[in-house]
Amino acid sequence: MLDTAVPVKTATGRSEIADRRHALGSRQRMLLIAINGEQTVREIRERFGSLGDVDVLLTELAMAELIDVGGAITAPTATAAAPGVAAGAATDDAGSPIAQARRFINDSVVAHLGLRAFLFTLKIERCYSKDALLDLLPEYRRVLGKAAAPAEVTALSQRAELLIARI
Repeated sequence: MLDTAVPVKTATGRSEIADRRHALGSRQRMLLIAINGEQTVREIRERFGSLGDVDVLLTELAMAELIDVGGAITAPTATAAAPGVAAGAATDDAGSPIAQARRFINDSVVAHLGLRAFLFTLKIERCYSKDALLDLLPEYRRVLGKAAAPAEVTALSQRAELLIARI
């Protein structure tokens, strides 16, 4: 993808923001919302580097015809996540244990709450130790409880605890 290309939302992309017809992952959706037709691909990469492989996300949005990059898109790479799956989920095993735990907690909250999870995801980003993640678990359970069944909250919480224990 060309660094100087300027992605713009298509009509389908603009309606996706309101209608949520596609099963976009949280990172794809966040990127789609942020695309305003003024930033180059290079600027978007720099701004959203924390989302993972921004080129893959842009490619997925372009392939779904939600953005137009002026023909500067190539086919997604083999590491691209499946539609609706957050980027990075397929590479958990390659990351550090703390990164895996943070990613799991973030992805599970975003999957249940969507953009309403934004403030909680900011807290996750500031967790750089096992203790910080352990301190976040009660709030994680509370936030999940707003959108998930109690049994699901328990299962997700136990999985998060196991991931944190590996740190």
